Amino acid sequence: MKRWLSEPLLHFLVAGGLLFAAYAWLNRNETTATDAVRITTAEVNWLKETWARQWRRPPDEQELRGLVIGYLKEELMAREAKEIGLDQNDTIVRRRLAQKMEFIVQDTARLAEPDEAQLRQRHEANRERYKNPTQITLTQIFFKTEAAAQKGLAALKRRPADEIGDPSMLERVFLQADLKLLSSQFGADFAGKAFALEPDRWQGPLASAYGFHLVRVSEKQESGLRPFEEVRAQVLEEWHIEQLARTNEQYFAGLLKKYRVDVEDSLKPLLGSLLPEKK
Repeated sequence: MKRWLSEPLLHFLVAGGLLFAAYAWLNRNETTATDAVRITTAEVNWLKETWARQWRRPPDEQELRGLVIGYLKEELMAREAKEIGLDQNDTIVRRRLAQKMEFIVQDTARLAEPDEAQLRQRHEANRERYKNPTQITLTQIFFKTEAAAQKGLAALKRRPADEIGDPSMLERVFLQADLKLLSSQFGADFAGKAFALEPDRWQGPLASAYGFHLVRVSEKQESGLRPFEEVRAQVLEEWHIEQLARTNEQYFAGLLKKYRVDVEDSLKPLLGSLLPEKK
């Protein structure tokens, strides 16, 4: 026992413990600015607005008091949880914090606005994107069988079109229909063949998922660049999307430079060129 009492290591541990206890006692009433929970008019107004959005009325005095006390409890509990490390290795907390950072980056990116010259330049440089699609106006007559459609084509020489064909819920006339619309209605094969037809005469039969059709194209409008004023909102939104992607990429690159990332050699191929080369 005497030998243990004479050990220098024991003396060091005891002295260190006493110093730590003394420091904690002397500073027991001190609180740093970062530990202070601030409750200001801004926080209270936010609580009121949140309540009003949910209940469609402002809170009364008792409800507001409960909101403020609840906010204080939540803030203190959250800080204490972080203090003892409950936020570490928690997938939900990590994802929520990352999501909040993404919102901040998005809001920052949205602050930038292009001038009119930039938007017009983008409109001109991406002419294919802002073109009106080719459109046709067609009339179709439906038949259940191909043989009936062949007979109908011959009958059109002596009878009006509205007297020919089998009953159907399909529209007879499609005004200024593009390839996408006809494909969704009749199938891609039908739409492609319809757009290749010569105008102003009955042709077919063309097969679809419903049956067979005689088709007459009465008008065809070739694609053309839509005026800038017509698509300005679309051009601006696409500019914002690209700006956000660029801002996210730059911010992520900055984080990679700020923080050291250690990855096992066997796992480095998963990250490709993201990791900076060691000098």
